[in-house]
Amino acid sequence: MIARAAVPTAPTEPGPAGLELPARRRLFGWSREMAAQRRELERGWTAALQAGGAISPPPSAAPAQYLADGGGFRVPAALEDQLSAAAREFFDDRVVREGWVYLRGFGYYAADAQMYLPGRAPAPGRRFAAIQRRWPRYAAFARPLAEPAAREPAGWYAWLAWLAFLESAVQDVCTARWSAAVLGHGGAAGVLDEVLERLGSLLAEAAWNRWQPDSCPAGPCDPATWAERAAALTADARIPEVLCELARALQGPEGAADAVRAVREGDVLWQIAAVAQTRWPALAAAHPGAPVLLVSEAFGAMAAGPVLAGMLPAGQRGRVRLALARGSVHEEEMARVSGTAWRTGRLEADGQVVVHLDDSVFTGRTHAGLRRALTGVPAAVYLVPLTLDVGTPFNHPEEITALGRSVGEHLAGLEAAVRAVGGALPHAPSLWARRKTPAPAHGAGGGPADQLRKEAFARVAGGSDRLLALLWDRYAPEVRDA
Repeated sequence: MIARAAVPTAPTEPGPAGLELPARRRLFGWSREMAAQRRELERGWTAALQAGGAISPPPSAAPAQYLADGGGFRVPAALEDQLSAAAREFFDDRVVREGWVYLRGFGYYAADAQMYLPGRAPAPGRRFAAIQRRWPRYAAFARPLAEPAAREPAGWYAWLAWLAFLESAVQDVCTARWSAAVLGHGGAAGVLDEVLERLGSLLAEAAWNRWQPDSCPAGPCDPATWAERAAALTADARIPEVLCELARALQGPEGAADAVRAVREGDVLWQIAAVAQTRWPALAAAHPGAPVLLVSEAFGAMAAGPVLAGMLPAGQRGRVRLALARGSVHEEEMARVSGTAWRTGRLEADGQVVVHLDDSVFTGRTHAGLRRALTGVPAAVYLVPLTLDVGTPFNHPEEITALGRSVGEHLAGLEAAVRAVGGALPHAPSLWARRKTPAPAHGAGGGPADQLRKEAFARVAGGSDRLLALLWDRYAPEVRDA
């Protein structure tokens, strides 16, 4: 099951340097290849779901249509009553848009300052407090949502609700983990890393291992234990204590806005599964038995490592050590995270195969920063992005040439790095810097302040950050009224 995404087209506002024909052809070729790979995954995964018997097939529409653009799951609005009472209660802020009910409400992203109009974002402490208040709900709903999904076969809507529940818990732990890193709170970081690893493993087991055919063995799967494990994990007394400590540290108007954030482009489960199926076998074959340091890029793919580790074939998880890094360059340039926010320290990598998981790649500077943070002599270092940015070279080729190389040289080097594991490109283009869309029309009326808010909304809705644009469109009333 994968989301269908359109092949990117040339931007409406090309960069001042323009792109020569060979570079344009290369980028369009990448887009076509990624689209073909997605179609192939969709065919194979649909067949496996239908043949496996662990999950009841959806009663209507193709399985891929239940995946929401930008991440998460959705169900047809006409069939919303197929969700259990517990699911409807847990997803109480779900939204309905164009005939679909999305199992992620505004609260899923509300900790992020980017989800508010300029000057309207609550202080970091207030945004974090919402996560602190929400956490007890996970323990209350773990059993009611896990038990129906553990049946054989699992009902389609019960399964989707269980996955969406786990994604929500992972999201909140990631948000807290980012704050722990910004604050330099090592004790909280240690607890949250352990929780994230266990939640990621449970999500991988429920979403991927449950229905994989024998020809593609996945990690262990024991649905009978899901309810007990989820209830015990979410009720862990250390978690409220950690959240309370972080909340106290985040109080006060002097707290930096970027000390609390939630929106991550890599929060797309199927893209991690694509890496498990297409990249990991090639890496394992190239380095049989070698220890692997699986590094997740915190800004865009914090949960990717823990979830991917849970998807690995039985017997291979023990060779993996997880680590977290923040080397992302672009978000600082876009003023989304300040230079004072945390950066990666040293990572011991001697004799290990380093796999750097990032949500997207454009210039490769983030990966270069990760390489500089490694100590010792790694056995190999690979970049494995979940998506490939094919929009920025069209919109801003000057960002490439500013690095002292031609666009053609850059694209050749980037392609070699991305294809180093398995020979394939990622299975999706990045939502970052995609083609801009016409700004939404607004009626006349309203005072100056109201007009400024309309213009601010239109800038995001029509901008090149298509992830933020689609989220603002999906949660437009909440964004405007917050």
